[in-house]
Amino acid sequence: MKRLFLIALLSMVCGSGHNPALGQEAAKDTSIQKDENGSKETVSSAPSAASKESTASKASATDKESPATKDANAAPKPSNGSQNLIIEEEPLASVVQDNAAIEKKIPLLDQLIARDGKDDKLYAERGECYARLGKDENAVNDFTKAIAINPHFQEFYRLRGLSLAKLNRIKDAVADYTQALQLGPPSYELYVRRAAGKGLLGDHQSAIDDAKEALKLKPDSVEGLVVLANHEAVLGKMQDALTNLNKVLELDMKKGDAYLLRGFVNKALGNLKASEADLKMAADLGVKVPDTATK
Repeated sequence: MKRLFLIALLSMVCGSGHNPALGQEAAKDTSIQKDENGSKETVSSAPSAASKESTASKASATDKESPATKDANAAPKPSNGSQNLIIEEEPLASVVQDNAAIEKKIPLLDQLIARDGKDDKLYAERGECYARLGKDENAVNDFTKAIAINPHFQEFYRLRGLSLAKLNRIKDAVADYTQALQLGPPSYELYVRRAAGKGLLGDHQSAIDDAKEALKLKPDSVEGLVVLANHEAVLGKMQDALTNLNKVLELDMKKGDAYLLRGFVNKALGNLKASEADLKMAADLGVKVPDTATK
């Protein structure tokens, strides 16, 4: 029964949260340019999430730059007030990833790192490139190097956690989300991903606690409510799970996995006709319904 309730939670732990800005910048021509004093070279593309801090610190030194150059170097604004959250019910604008451009960027970052091996942002930016290409082992190595140089930057832990989760190293991913939360500020994304991770590790009460913290920051989150209901159901809190799943389907009537989970919950509560209707709706929406659910 628990396996039925723990449906697709791994996607909530790792998601697709590696900075979408990287996909946008990959579509641009990548070149190397020297700064004003000619002593250091930088990759001339929009900054990644990990490089926002260094980009902002250089802004005051760009008096001779054109307005267009300043706009290109400006840190991207969070979407809808979020901090680069990529949760399934509210995806950011889709970006067609140009893998060839990302691969082209890595050797340029290699050159910069060879010249300055103490720049944490360069390691993190290369780590993001590897992560976007699905080379998560390499990404983890680079994020780890960035953390060794600067262990107090929250974003490095968030990014490494995403790659660790994709490698199915859930315990390590949860540890990174925890460190990121301790460094602050707390975010919906970190809480909901840690909730899903703790659930996969079998700590369902902690998963519930984290999901509730996530929902304090984003009360109408469909995914947050699904995670909460999922673990309430695992712990036998069926009526609470049903209440939250009803909220989910008020917010999104086409959330197929919510119908599936509510079908299980209704069956456990003895609401057999409601369960049958929910499972049929889930199937109609393209969700695979396990054979055991209808028996």
